Parts: sequence; structure tokens; C-alpha cells
Amino acid sequence: MARSMFTICVCAIAAIISGHDASAFAPSAINVKSATSISSGSARQFSPFTTANNAFMESGVNKKQSTALNMSEKSGLPVFLDPGTKGGAIVLSLILFVIPIVIYQVATGVFGVDEIEAGRDIGVGFSVITMLLWGSTYIFRVATKDMTYAKQLKDYEDAVIAKRLEELDEDEVQALVEDIEREQF
Repeated sequence: MARSMFTICVCAIAAIISGHDASAFAPSAINVKSATSISSGSARQFSPFTTANNAFMESGVNKKQSTALNMSEKSGLPVFLDPGTKGGAIVLSLILFVIPIVIYQVATGVFGVDEIEAGRDIGVGFSVITMLLWGSTYIFRVATKDMTYAKQLKDYEDAVIAKRLEELDEDEVQALVEDIEREQF
């Protein structure tokens, strides 16, 4: 039992690192019938691992539109400098590993500071500075509403509005457009 769990974990980690979808290791979706779907005869699929794309699919927006939304939000940085990519995370980790070492070498070699004092001061200073910077990025994301939940909520609301707009007749859409134009002037 423990060996099979270890194998599944190793395979899942390998799949994530290589860029494959890890949902292949998740339990499969099951059909669930609610009280309303029993009377209509339709079953709904339920998976405990719901993604943002599933929310789009349920609300009627197709996968091509959701992919287009994701593509428009990509960073203009090269792959190895964008912290949102695997390459960027590796490069950023290496830079954060090397910076204190370089500062230590400069402090002890060039300025002649005692090795123990330099190590203590650089370790504490670097830790405090990186924690403050990391905390400030969170505060900045909260202030600009650039958090995962806010993005998912906005995407869901846009998908619901798009679905409702698709269900309207031409006359109703034209009436809405005229109302909006009157309100703007």
C-alpha cells in the first residue's frame, strides 16, 4: 500500500515537472443526479478537482474562449525571467541563493568584516528584506484585486453574462443596446 502511494506521488510529481496534466492521477469524475435532474432525466458530472475551465464549460463558454482569455494575460518577459514559469522560478531561486553568498564574499574580502558577524548580519538582513518584499507583493495584489479568487469570480461573471446574452432574442439585445446608448448621453 505504501509503495503504491509512493509510486503514484512520484509519477504525479514527474508529470507536473514535465508539464503534463496531473489530473490523470486524480479520481475520475462521477455522475451525480440532483432532484431537478432526475425529473428531467439528465445527469451532471461532478469531479472534486474542478478547474477554472470547468466553470467556463458549465456556464456555456467554450474552451477556445477561455484559452484566449488566458493567452491575453501572459507576461511579455522571456521564459527564464518570468516568475510564473518553471524556468523563471528556477532562475529566480538561483539568483536568491547566490546574492547572499556574493554579499558575504564582498563583505569579508573587500571590507574586512569578521566572518561570523557578516554571516549573521547578512542572514538576518536578507531574510527580513525578502519577507518584507514578499509580503508587499501580497498587499499589492490585494490592493489591485489581482488575486486568484478575484480573477476566477470575474471570469465566471463574464461567462454568465455572455451566456445570458446568447439566450436573448435580437429584439431584446437591440433594446438593451439602445438603453445603454441613452444612459451614456
